[in-house]
Amino acid sequence: MGFCEITDLKAYLQIDIPGVKETSAERAIDEATAAVQNYCRQHLELVEDETITLDCHGGTQLLLPELPVIAVSEVIDDGETLTVTTEYKLGSSGILHRIGSTWPRGIQIIQVTYSHGYRMTDYGSGDPLPEEIVQVCVRAAARSYQSGLRAEEVGGIPGVQGTSLGDYSVQFGAESSASGEAVLGVSAARVLLRSEKDLLNRYRV
Repeated sequence: MGFCEITDLKAYLQIDIPGVKETSAERAIDEATAAVQNYCRQHLELVEDETITLDCHGGTQLLLPELPVIAVSEVIDDGETLTVTTEYKLGSSGILHRIGSTWPRGIQIIQVTYSHGYRMTDYGSGDPLPEEIVQVCVRAAARSYQSGLRAEEVGGIPGVQGTSLGDYSVQFGAESSASGEAVLGVSAARVLLRSEKDLLNRYRV
């Protein structure tokens, strides 16, 4: 599921997206969503009761790989099912604390079943997807969608900034974003700008 919708693109760009272009808009949203997930190194979307197996380096703390953690339903320590509160507790920032003992050292030795991420709908468990993530996705998807429209308009030739009919002529030039980053052509366009990455840094692991 994308982190924004076609209606968000319409509102941001203040244009109508006809039915024949909705596939392009959805592709742009999927691309932007994947870019956000890859940069944050997190799925971010709500996943309930996922079971994972982790390597462990010992100690009393074990960091779960996906945030935010909503709930932990089961922890198996080297084949032994642990009891919540007396043998482990979930702390802040996705840290599992071992109570009265330490986590064992080993490869693929701790199995955890937990729910994590942000909900994408108005109902369900967990917090909603933060608005700043939605807005980064909208802006990135809008650029990708507009790049596709420009590419279609100039027959896929990158860098065309102007054409004329009488005594046919064409002008080329490098495009750039407001931050000065070069975005020549669709394939060379950066999906996320530096300013957008700054907004996402708090969600990156």
